[in-house]
Amino acid sequence: MSGDTSTLSWRGRSRSVDAPANVPPATGDGTPPVKIIKVCFLSNSSNLCKNFKLVRCEEGWTVGAVINVVLSSGCVGPDIKFNLCYGLLLKHLKSSEIHWLHPSMTIFELTQRYEQQHLEAEWRYDLRIRYIPSRFMEKFQDDRTTMLYFYLQVRSDYMHQYATKVSDGMALQLGCLEIRRFYKDMNPKGLEKKSNFELLEKDVGLEMFFPKELVSSMKPKQLRRLIQQTFQGYSTLNQEQCMIKFFNTLAQCYSFTQERFACQLAHGWNITIDLVVGADGISQQNENSSPTHLATPSQVCSISCSAENDGRALLTVNIEGGKQPLSVFTSSLAVAENMADLIDGYCRLESTSETSLIVRPNKGRGTRQKLPNIPEHSKPSEPARDATTQKMISDSDIYSEIIEGKASMSPNEKFKISRDDIIVGGILGEGFFGEVHSGVYKTQTGEKLSVAIKTCKNCSADVKEKFLSEAGVMKNLDHPHIVRLIGVVEVDPLGNYLLEQQYTMATTTLLLYCLQICKALAYLEGLNMVHRDIAVRNILVATPQCVKLGDFGLSRYIEEEEYYTASASRLPIKWMAPESINFRRFTTASDVWMFGVCVWEIFSTAQQPFFWLENCQVIDQLESGVRLPKPQLCPPTVYSLMSSCWSYEPNSRPKFSHLACSFRILLCDLTHTSRLLHKALKIPRPTAELDRAGDEVYTGVTTMVKQVVQLKNDISTLPSSEYPNSVKALGVTLRSLIQRVDEILPSLHCSVTTEIEGTKKLLNKDLSDLISKMRLAQQNTVTSLKEDCQRQMLAAAHTLALDCKNLLDAVDQARVRANLAKPRPISLAAEDCGE
Repeated sequence: MSGDTSTLSWRGRSRSVDAPANVPPATGDGTPPVKIIKVCFLSNSSNLCKNFKLVRCEEGWTVGAVINVVLSSGCVGPDIKFNLCYGLLLKHLKSSEIHWLHPSMTIFELTQRYEQQHLEAEWRYDLRIRYIPSRFMEKFQDDRTTMLYFYLQVRSDYMHQYATKVSDGMALQLGCLEIRRFYKDMNPKGLEKKSNFELLEKDVGLEMFFPKELVSSMKPKQLRRLIQQTFQGYSTLNQEQCMIKFFNTLAQCYSFTQERFACQLAHGWNITIDLVVGADGISQQNENSSPTHLATPSQVCSISCSAENDGRALLTVNIEGGKQPLSVFTSSLAVAENMADLIDGYCRLESTSETSLIVRPNKGRGTRQKLPNIPEHSKPSEPARDATTQKMISDSDIYSEIIEGKASMSPNEKFKISRDDIIVGGILGEGFFGEVHSGVYKTQTGEKLSVAIKTCKNCSADVKEKFLSEAGVMKNLDHPHIVRLIGVVEVDPLGNYLLEQQYTMATTTLLLYCLQICKALAYLEGLNMVHRDIAVRNILVATPQCVKLGDFGLSRYIEEEEYYTASASRLPIKWMAPESINFRRFTTASDVWMFGVCVWEIFSTAQQPFFWLENCQVIDQLESGVRLPKPQLCPPTVYSLMSSCWSYEPNSRPKFSHLACSFRILLCDLTHTSRLLHKALKIPRPTAELDRAGDEVYTGVTTMVKQVVQLKNDISTLPSSEYPNSVKALGVTLRSLIQRVDEILPSLHCSVTTEIEGTKKLLNKDLSDLISKMRLAQQNTVTSLKEDCQRQMLAAAHTLALDCKNLLDAVDQARVRANLAKPRPISLAAEDCGE
């Protein structure tokens, strides 16, 4: 690994994602060791020092997780959709030894198998696109980052391996296409000027575009004339057209979408063949014969490889449809595993699933799963359902199906009650298994209790077992803010209640609900239980001042383990933490993430999170750093709290006990302030009607807004070298604004100090995000991603301006409460009204 000669460790709290049980701890206290991997990637940037990403990972991480960290960081480019095309290539720098690393391989296995053979500094990790879909030029239109990355990869391979093998004419064509692509803003006749060509020749170097042999074999004037003539044919092409023309031209002499392996058939006479693997599947080709197609990726059932006594290896590919398995001998086990990884990668790409088809000794088929399509549950033997119910089960926008084993927990017989003792009322909402009704339960003593009745529409044995397992979980819980197996529940689920009361609901009441839910979850945390479905649909309103957490259909005790890995159920993707979506990893930390989303729902009057995205798009947004926006009526301090729940690293999220303390403080502060205002009969004026004379905070905010608007107007013509100056100006304005706020903070009402401090922290985060987006825009200033990166930069600047306005609102409210705000002069107000 070039440039990295040490392996770092720190004290870890829990086992990593996909960590095998037999991984030994590297420290005496049992904490998992941590490793820094330097992943090199291709870039248009001439600054080679920036063409790598350091990934901090534990031994239990998989290679696929490392790849996802690099792709989601934005260093390669934005909005990557074809993640399954990427692979990691391990190279030994002092030999020709290379190894393609399967996504399911753990870092521990990698270290044991490869790195211990040589010094760690002698290895290099390269991010490459290995699995190329059929009609890739058409499909990559929706993924400009992957299209550009594949182009850079193919052209790099051409320059290093094949440029000396093509004709001079083709080398001229390919070189001129790159000049046109790289200098996309060049005038079509720009190279005809001698001064421009000399600049290209001396300052940049013709070797960047053409083989050295071609440059050195011709006289300068002759080479210049040929380049100028060839360039004329491409001078009007845009970047995308240049890349497509490059691919089509190079494909005439070099196959970059397939890989070829020399091997021997294991059956018959050990005939030597070439096995060709690509997006269309597997083909074999004998000497001087046409290729014979053997199988498409969708026909492959399983793949295995094993070492032979003579040093060779046997690769076996089982094909569906009763076809004879493909068995070939390779020169070594490393070659067989390389072929197996390639075939498996194309199978994953075609099925758009991370499930591996490689069968390894004592491990069976790979178990890493991606979210499949939601299956149809109905069977011919089942009663017919109405259209609404069928749609809810098959096309749910909340839950997605994940394969799971049968639940093993069933309720005690003493919890069963007679149907005659229940009176079913109206529908309150829909749960995981069916509707939730209001109702009345008559106890054995004659007492009548108001209850919530959950129904199960699918009465098949396995679904019934899962449905009853929830009662087995709930019967052991006893907390004032958790629904009991038979408990008093009235009116609506919280979601419906919020919608009905949205215009009359006070912020203090919403905070009270958040605090009560947080207390209930802190109680579950103490029981080593993860809930896995925290949302307003699963919270019931007992009274206008009391809510209860319910629906424990997805709950699991984690006992001695520190996390629970789901292998089974329909899960609420848009509420889930990244590690839960990617790796089915559920902990108290993932419950904290869901609680943050639930708080967002509460302050958004029960809007569905990420309602503007499909389930399959959510993880891409989360990996790229996108989070739910601040609800309009949500105080900045509350948004700061919920944002802390959405830290990407689980260990960085707060505990429920800390969250409960924070919500309690916020509630007390807001309640105290409301009482003071009510006692004084004071009605705050809108901030727009305050006197702004000498108001330096107001001046700072307006300056910030003007600078952001100016950046928006200038971005299309502003050179990338000026980006830092514009962002620096925003940073100076922000620093001055915060300084002015700090100066008046001691005179403001103490009840809103926390809110102002939270908003200041949010502004620092906004500025950091803007700087990150600016650097990404600079790196892509000469690529086809330029406009996309500029838009991301402007969006970050817009967020910074909005949060500055939120800071002004918080300061204005504090001034009003401290009797420091002055009303706007009547003359100015009348002038604005046209009087």
